Amino acid sequence: MAYLTLNEVHTALLGILTEFDRVCREHDLKYSLAYGTLIGAIRHKGFIPWDDDVDVVMPRPDYEKFYALVKEGMITFSEHFLLSEDRGKKALYPFLKLMDDRFSVRSHSHKEVPYLFIDIFPLDGAPTDEKSMEKIYKRRLRYNALNVLALWYTLESKWSVLLRVFGFPVYLFATVYGAHRAAKKARENAQRHAYEAHGDCGVFCYCQAKWKMPRASFEEYIDVPFEDKSFRVIADYDIWLRRIYGDYMQIPPEDKRQTHCVKAFLREEL
Repeated sequence: MAYLTLNEVHTALLGILTEFDRVCREHDLKYSLAYGTLIGAIRHKGFIPWDDDVDVVMPRPDYEKFYALVKEGMITFSEHFLLSEDRGKKALYPFLKLMDDRFSVRSHSHKEVPYLFIDIFPLDGAPTDEKSMEKIYKRRLRYNALNVLALWYTLESKWSVLLRVFGFPVYLFATVYGAHRAAKKARENAQRHAYEAHGDCGVFCYCQAKWKMPRASFEEYIDVPFEDKSFRVIADYDIWLRRIYGDYMQIPPEDKRQTHCVKAFLREEL
């Protein structure tokens, strides 16, 4: 089996992102490139050269409408594209992934959806008082930790070996608790405060950086170049990125350049 090169992964991910952009524009759904994908768009006019994933965010109302339209058959994806589950017994994670079934994926550290994907994170309401926010963050950390541990299966990673040697009771509890239940609890925690009822919002379903932004920032969008295409980002992208990363235009040293542990390959090679 030959894994895709990074350039080939970029090409495949660009195809998934293009399909996602198409259905969002057709159905008037708000979204923005996010995290490293957004940095890539602004700093590199495309992928960060060493990055190997794509992240987008959607306001919770648009996210739920997107999910409902897919389930009702009102959104029809092009051939090979399909949506993961973020709820029910088939859910591995508390957020959606749009997948391309021409490319299988394999992780050396955890269970993953079967096909190459982009991550779609919902934006939920953020309360104004810090005590309530800390409760959300603490619950998020707890349920995400259970989720990750329940999906962690390999002995190839030194951290996985240490986990089993020194943290076996915790690992056993997480396995019994189950990834589906942890994902459900994480999703419920993220939605404790309705998006429309608060002036701020953020991603609270999964362990991203601690940040929140004015909800109004996710009402105005612009198109930015990305590789040979263009995609949507919030007009306040600079404020958002500086809130999370500081000087995001500064290229990090090689030892700080993060990638993910998912490898992709053509299904025909299975």
